[in-house]
Amino acid sequence: MEKEMNKARSKLSPWPYIRNNRVRTTVLIVSLSVFMLMIYTVNYVIGGIGEPFYQSDVAPFDRQQTVSSYFGMVGSDYATDEEFLMESWKRASDACEMIPRQDGVVDAKAFAWQYVPLNSVIGSTSVDCYLFEGKKDCEDYLSHMDAKLVSGRMPEKAGEIVLEKRLINNHKNDNDLMEYMGTSYEVVGTVKSDYYLAFGIAQPGENDINVMLLIEEGSDVDPVEVFSVTGYEVSWFQNKARVLKNHEESIGAMDTVQTLLTTVSGALLLICVSVVLSLHIMDRHNEWCLLHSIGFSTGEIYVMALKEILICVAVSIVAGSVLSAATVFGLHTFLYEPIGVAIKLWRGDAIPRILAVFLVLIGVAQIPIFTGMRKIQTIDAIES
Repeated sequence: MEKEMNKARSKLSPWPYIRNNRVRTTVLIVSLSVFMLMIYTVNYVIGGIGEPFYQSDVAPFDRQQTVSSYFGMVGSDYATDEEFLMESWKRASDACEMIPRQDGVVDAKAFAWQYVPLNSVIGSTSVDCYLFEGKKDCEDYLSHMDAKLVSGRMPEKAGEIVLEKRLINNHKNDNDLMEYMGTSYEVVGTVKSDYYLAFGIAQPGENDINVMLLIEEGSDVDPVEVFSVTGYEVSWFQNKARVLKNHEESIGAMDTVQTLLTTVSGALLLICVSVVLSLHIMDRHNEWCLLHSIGFSTGEIYVMALKEILICVAVSIVAGSVLSAATVFGLHTFLYEPIGVAIKLWRGDAIPRILAVFLVLIGVAQIPIFTGMRKIQTIDAIES
């Protein structure tokens, strides 16, 4: 008899219930999978709001820096604005020639700038359109940024620009592409790049002349120190640290919204899934009483019940991963990519949140399990 009981104990496994109650188990797994899908999708959509802004405002400064200077000039010293601008371009170009190509500096270019609008899922920004002196400057910049011309041609004369193809897609349903630059500029080519690039050749009347340092990717170059060899004072500059700080300040409110929406949606989903999980556990009460009646301890029954939950969670994480991948790929392909919005498919920051919520869910599941364990009775006790 003892051998038979030991044999029966060895068979106390979560698999028989999972195999023989496919509908109930499937309902629980689907609920958990959809829960994971919703959490990941919310993080994908909300977390991606600021990514196009990062790609346009911050990312290019891995390879470039910009410096502004008055070049020792006073406007009142020149009879006309045209004379002033011509001298500004000359001094900026001469300064670029004086800057040594070493210690992380690859090249230096004089430029003016305009702006091209960029719309994200929520909000908008503007992309710097760098306007150089000539065709070779444009070709050098294209090469330095590891971009490729995919249609049209490179700028050859004043007033011609090229844009990254996502910028063009971003405005295919509106007429705002040249909102800031007006009719004096013409898009003659499309480039493909990791960045939202916009550049071309300046019109003769463009002002606000500056110097761009083309740097080795990720190198720590001090633009003020580099520019000091020209003999001119720096009035203002942009490098990765500065633009990143400005970016973080500008999207700080978005981070708050992301955290709030993720928390609220996660809490609501957690409540719904917890109800499904509790019903699943309560459904097992009679079976647990039967197992206890034939000699299994509440500890053994608890381990079996916990294993059932863990198996369902493990399967749901796999299924939820597949659903999440398919969903975000669909959103990327049919929603974001067509409008030129670049959002990373892999949301590594969402994984710890999902795992944390699942751990909370498993913890919450202990309440109805422990409650059920305390209510376990033998069949004799129930009948009496």
